This record gives sequence, C-alpha cells and structure tokens, in this order.
Amino acid sequence: MGQALARLEAAVERLAIIAARPRPMPASNGESVPRAQVQAIADRLDETIARLRAALGEDS
Repeated sequence: MGQALARLEAAVERLAIIAARPRPMPASNGESVPRAQVQAIADRLDETIARLRAALGEDS
C-alpha cells in the first residue's frame, strides 16, 4: 500500500508541474479546452481522491 501511495503522490506532483507550465494563447476564442471538459476531469479527480481516502481510512 505504501508503494502505491508513493507512486500516486509522484504522479500528482508531475501533474502539478505540468499544469504550472505556461501555455501558448490559443488563436481562436481564448479557450484551449472547453470549460465543461475541464470540470468533468476535475470531478473525476475529486471522486478518485475520495475513493483513495476511503480505502486508506482517512476521514477527509
């Protein structure tokens, strides 16, 4: 379990680094990814984190 948690933490850290990188401005309407798609990904990530916390026995 500890190894899986360490791998997950490393993956989240890599995602944070990538998300912090500057992105070029799109030429069209100012949005490179539709907001609905971003929200759907965020919702899935929140659900995954909640399941992980439940599996690890954490309350919050």
